Amino acid sequence: MSLLNQGRNEIRFNNSDGKCLLENWVEERQVADYDKIDKDEKITSSAQIFRDGHSGILTTELDARVDNVTTVRHSYKKPEPCGVRLVGKKEELHKLMLLEKVGREVFADELNPPEPEPLDFRSVTMKDFNKPEFVSKKPVPTKTHDYRKDQPVTFWSEHKDVIHGVSQKKTGDTPFRKNDAFSKPIGEYWNEPGPHELEDYPKM
Repeated sequence: MSLLNQGRNEIRFNNSDGKCLLENWVEERQVADYDKIDKDEKITSSAQIFRDGHSGILTTELDARVDNVTTVRHSYKKPEPCGVRLVGKKEELHKLMLLEKVGREVFADELNPPEPEPLDFRSVTMKDFNKPEFVSKKPVPTKTHDYRKDQPVTFWSEHKDVIHGVSQKKTGDTPFRKNDAFSKPIGEYWNEPGPHELEDYPKM
């Protein structure tokens, strides 16, 4: 036996269940009746035995199922009725009557659906365009228009004051009309002023 450790690490494993207070193993001696080991098992370390704790301390019914009741479930249970009527019979019947009345009003359309309107199988052309009572009349022009000289109304003509890159305008209604007399033959002029004549646009 070594003098350095006073023989503590050289004690046999079976001495932990002995009657003497060797190594002061009080816990092992208190649960010695529960921690019984078969002689046929080869045990070399106490950690191998007590890896799952001491058996039989919390309960001796090792095959019993775990209870599903927790502390919160046990302390805060659902309130149970006291067994005494809390609402009068008349009030209860009145509430049922109102619920039935409101239900009939809400689901009146579902319980008694109205008759569907007759279907119109005509197409859009037959219904909106092909009408015998309609008489087509051309509107009376408010002023004379010349398709050869009038400037068509476009997006750019409506926004001529806010777009960039527009050169000097000669008239108010034709901002994009340019002089092409230098390349246009005289025979193709449509009552337009010649290169040597003054312009006669409507809004000078």
